[in-house]
Amino acid sequence: MSDIAGCLLAGGKNLRMGGEKKLFLEYEGIPFYRHILAGMADLETIYLSVDEPEPYIKTGLPLIEDKYPGTGPLGAVCTGLECCPQEALLIAACDMPFLDRETVKRLKGEYQRTLGIVITEMEGKISPFPGVYPKSALPVLLRQLQNGKHKMTEAIKEAGYGKLMVERQDRNTININTPQEYYGLKKQNKRPFVFAVSGYKNSGKTTLITKLIQELKKRGHKVAVIKHDGHDFEGDVPGTDTYRFQKAGAYGTAVYSLNRLMVIKECGNPDEKMLMEAFKEADIILIEGLKDSDYPKYVCNYPQKLPISAAELADRIENTVFLQMHGS
Repeated sequence: MSDIAGCLLAGGKNLRMGGEKKLFLEYEGIPFYRHILAGMADLETIYLSVDEPEPYIKTGLPLIEDKYPGTGPLGAVCTGLECCPQEALLIAACDMPFLDRETVKRLKGEYQRTLGIVITEMEGKISPFPGVYPKSALPVLLRQLQNGKHKMTEAIKEAGYGKLMVERQDRNTININTPQEYYGLKKQNKRPFVFAVSGYKNSGKTTLITKLIQELKKRGHKVAVIKHDGHDFEGDVPGTDTYRFQKAGAYGTAVYSLNRLMVIKECGNPDEKMLMEAFKEADIILIEGLKDSDYPKYVCNYPQKLPISAAELADRIENTVFLQMHGS
């Protein structure tokens, strides 16, 4: 597909993001632009459209410097089409980290069929990016630009376009435009912080965890608890329906209501990681036990030593979470 190149719009002043370059924001520890490049991996050449070379040289991408500053994405699209030798550019914004190869493939396929502009549409609303823009559309786009009409949607409608339909659940067209959206993205992607409260039997673990749950909840944290039992345990209360099902030979039982659920499953060599998957939305997972694990932990040693207060231990946990979030 050497007749189509990729082009990533780095954006201008990034005012809605407080001046922070969205291209370098991270998702899952990887800058946005690296995610987008992965989605464009089937394109032979990928350009980076910028307002100025710095600080983008470090990306290693061929840079196209905007010839029409102050005209928004339309100026960048026109500049790209004027400067590139390819017949068309598949263009994405720098704040679209979920663009994937399948969507790129579908956009290319639709462009090959129509040889015109191809953009995405969701529930009747069109989105200029990601989209394919051919050189044949350049005269119309430039005329709009010269007439002071800088809105991408108006220019697209003037030039004519084809549509690729996307579903609401499809994240390929999602833009991360504001600090609030970026915070929501990071929170959605975060993993719970795991902390163990360990010690020998009757050393005060359960008492401390009970107080710690109350303290962390008071501070706004969503807390889950996993208990490790070195011995086997009875999985249900005698006399209940699920207890009777289990005794009848069911390898697993589950019960749920409007507000909660409970699952009991016979399995070989379970570990705490299996249970963590059930608490992905938690901020903090406390584990009772696992004193030999590598998790950050506090070891109870009552009655030889009085346990730490729940407030002080909550401070330690919050400090550790903060340091991890900031890479310290």
